[in-house]
Amino acid sequence: MKNTENKANLIIEEIKKNETDRKITLVLSESKAEKCSPSKVEEIRQVFNTNPRVKNLFKNSINNILKDVFSKNYYDKGKYGEGEMSGIYDLEQEGRSVINKLNTNYSCFCVLLRDVNKLLSSQKQQPISFNNLGIFEQINQVKRFVNIIDEYKTRIFNPESSTFQSLMMVLGQTHTWGQKREDTTIEILKRQFGDDNVKSVGKLGSSEDMIGGVDCEIIVDGILKTAQIKPFGHTNTNNGFTTIFESANVQPYRTNWLIFAKNNKEILIFDNKRCKILDGNFVFPEEDLIYTLR
Repeated sequence: MKNTENKANLIIEEIKKNETDRKITLVLSESKAEKCSPSKVEEIRQVFNTNPRVKNLFKNSINNILKDVFSKNYYDKGKYGEGEMSGIYDLEQEGRSVINKLNTNYSCFCVLLRDVNKLLSSQKQQPISFNNLGIFEQINQVKRFVNIIDEYKTRIFNPESSTFQSLMMVLGQTHTWGQKREDTTIEILKRQFGDDNVKSVGKLGSSEDMIGGVDCEIIVDGILKTAQIKPFGHTNTNNGFTTIFESANVQPYRTNWLIFAKNNKEILIFDNKRCKILDGNFVFPEEDLIYTLR
């Protein structure tokens, strides 16, 4: 009698588990692929830029998760081809996949956060939030966040998952926009310094870009200058310092120059030797703005 009761309990537990799995699958797959609102993305951009530990924890966790989920597409440095960095290859296209950029993309962080919170809501659990939290509270939240992503990674990073479709849509768009911005900037730089004096260096996953942060090289008066190209929204100059607002992936770079492009209409070139990061923004001494190009 007891054995029969135990079997019945096991069957009930299995039914409950299957029903839970079905609900999770529905939450992660039934929505349409879509981006987050600009205001939500801006919130995450601010978190990334003001609390680098959040970005680094997310980056390292996502790297491990992607390596596990896409193990058949993962190659160590130099294994896919000479000069190729480690990462995911031959996924949505031949060669290096844009999914490798997910680890530092705050728009993708926003998509994952939105859909993870939908899942938590369906399970009557406390959602994850970074608003109005201190640095250490944000770190605790991102630890919980990446643990949940890891738990459901095979469902999230599945071609049938709307979350995955949203991520790939965002990554495709940001890569295209970034490449267009870089190409246009290179053309303007060539007009200023000469075609033979400007060379685009960084490609998707190149060691120069990933390790050195070098997008292009410029020869000025016979001297080679390395540069990173970034977007920006607006600037403010006060008390001898210029602050760059609405840039992306704000972090120290080792290049000679930092070049900021706005809507392909205005380019600001700063000497990078005295750059500081304050409140998640690049800040330069006013006199380190060496070129303004249009």
